[in-house]
Amino acid sequence: MSRGNPAQVKAWAKRRLQTRLARAGYLVSRLDEDSVRYLEPSYNGDVPLPAGAEEALKADNPRLAELRTAYEALTWPAAAPTQWNESFLKKNLSLAWFRGDNAYVWQLRLQRGSADATTYLTLLDVQSRDKLGLLTTLEEDGLFGAWTFTFGDRPPVSRDLLDSVNEINYLDDQIGLSSMEAPTVLDIGAGYGRLAHRMSAALPNLARYDCTDGVAVSTFLCEYYLSYRNVPDSVRVVPLPDVDTLADSYTLVVNVHSFSECSLEAIRWWMDRIGERDVEWLLIVPNTPGVLLSTEADGSRLDFQPDVEGAGYVLVDHRPVFQTDELRELISLDDEFYLFRRSSVADSSSASSASS
Repeated sequence: MSRGNPAQVKAWAKRRLQTRLARAGYLVSRLDEDSVRYLEPSYNGDVPLPAGAEEALKADNPRLAELRTAYEALTWPAAAPTQWNESFLKKNLSLAWFRGDNAYVWQLRLQRGSADATTYLTLLDVQSRDKLGLLTTLEEDGLFGAWTFTFGDRPPVSRDLLDSVNEINYLDDQIGLSSMEAPTVLDIGAGYGRLAHRMSAALPNLARYDCTDGVAVSTFLCEYYLSYRNVPDSVRVVPLPDVDTLADSYTLVVNVHSFSECSLEAIRWWMDRIGERDVEWLLIVPNTPGVLLSTEADGSRLDFQPDVEGAGYVLVDHRPVFQTDELRELISLDDEFYLFRRSSVADSSSASSASS
């Protein structure tokens, strides 16, 4: 963004305000010159819930109660949410329809009534880099409230699918994930297991995918969803109280829209857990363009990139998630990839390249 261009500055500021409101559960859109309306999170109920889902996905589920009790007993910073508190969850999540437009995956908010056009443009952008052909092999069935879109003879797509295809292709392009021998992944802030489901289906060479999360209801949904999807045994859900059972090493740690919703203290706690393990690659997708910011209890935001670098990681790639400039302006999505590599490995790789 050019700071000398008033129109661009104004547009950026407007998008930033809309984003902050939407992350609180609202979208403000103009009805006329003097009025606004608020759109709550929503879900698509056209696809019925699977048998037993309505009974299982309730607040009084014994497993959810067990997880909540265990999480509340923890004194770790990662167990003290600054954004994902009960008020936020009550406003942004319907348990039975957890794949709708909600706290986990935005689908309709910020799209000003043009969700179909925005999704189509996003599809074109993702398709242009889908070297693995995942848009033809991964399927979207619209279950659990996901909003889906169908264009011509193409199979249905959703934000879940498009984000996952884009992320997997990015990682393959940057680190060769699909051609590695037995890569392992740790997903911190795994949510309901979106990326675990997609990556385990896309990459048969995947040796391990561990999901963990600082929010009890996310772990509950992740357990349910990945079991429903019948993912391979290589995929595991690790509740926060069991974090010590994580593996000693991982090829890659992913954190998609999670650190941005944690306190700096919680992020530092997680970086300590990463530092205790042999992890070469770290992918972070923040909520804020151009900077890595935490969410503090008082509403302030703190830069956490120095803490990532202080843990021994070097930023090796930083680019927009959606890479076609013209389309990105039209879809109003400013997400970015931050790919870090452990400094000792990055320095060794640079030295080898220089000598050759």
